[in-house]
Amino acid sequence: MVNLLGIFGNISLQFFIFLLLVLSTYAAHSKRTKYHCSVIGIAFFLQLFTILLIMYPSFSSITGMSISNRLLTELWIHHIAGFLVMLLIIYINLSVKGYVHFLGDPYRLMKPTLLLWIIVMLGGVFIYISLYAVG
Repeated sequence: MVNLLGIFGNISLQFFIFLLLVLSTYAAHSKRTKYHCSVIGIAFFLQLFTILLIMYPSFSSITGMSISNRLLTELWIHHIAGFLVMLLIIYINLSVKGYVHFLGDPYRLMKPTLLLWIIVMLGGVFIYISLYAVG
C-alpha cells in the first residue's frame, strides 16, 4: 500500500528545502555570509533527515516491486548524485572553516553543488511520480 501522506509530506519538505536554497542563494549574493551558512546548514540537516527517516524506508519498500531497468538506473544515479551532494556540502563546510583543503577553492564548488542538489531534488520528484503515479 502506497503511503500518499508520506509521499506528499516528503515532496512538501523537498519544496521547503528548495525554498531554503533560494533564500540562501539570495543571502550569499547579498554578502550575508553567516546567514547563508546558517540557512544552508538547516537545509542540509533537513535533507539528511528526509533521507534517513523518509526516503530510505520508502525506497527500501520497492525491493518487492517490479520496476524497469531504466527506472532502476535512474534510482542509482539519483542515489549516487545525492550522496555526492552531501559529501560536497560537508567538504565545503569543513574547508571554509579551515579544517581540510585538498580539492581547491571551496567557494568555486558552491554553485556546482547547488546546481547538482537541485537536479537531484527534481530527479527525486520524477522518481516519485514514476513509482507512485496513479494510472
